[in-house]
Amino acid sequence: MNLLAPFSLTLILSGATFVLMAALMRYRPPRKINQLYGYRTRASMASQERWDYAQQASAARSRFWGWVMVALGLMDAGLGGMPVGAGIPLSLIILIGSCVLLLKGTEDDLKKHFGPL
Repeated sequence: MNLLAPFSLTLILSGATFVLMAALMRYRPPRKINQLYGYRTRASMASQERWDYAQQASAARSRFWGWVMVALGLMDAGLGGMPVGAGIPLSLIILIGSCVLLLKGTEDDLKKHFGPL
């Protein structure tokens, strides 16, 4: 098992960060709309009701994608680790893709639940 392979390490640490932030957002979400902390998009900041909903929806998605990244990283580590040349770009693609899917899914949820802005 090679937990220090770049692909494994990047995904495990990124995934763990997603999971920890999801727990923070779930158990200590920002109460009021603000510019510093929370899921902040135009759609989520349009009303307090949208804000509260977006915090929970984004936390659930963040937790899901975080565990996906941790699992992929652990699987790679168990297989000995991907070569650096392929591991670094692929891990970054997965990380960025997870962020995009988190944002897209939460924005779609907001539209479905509240309608378009």
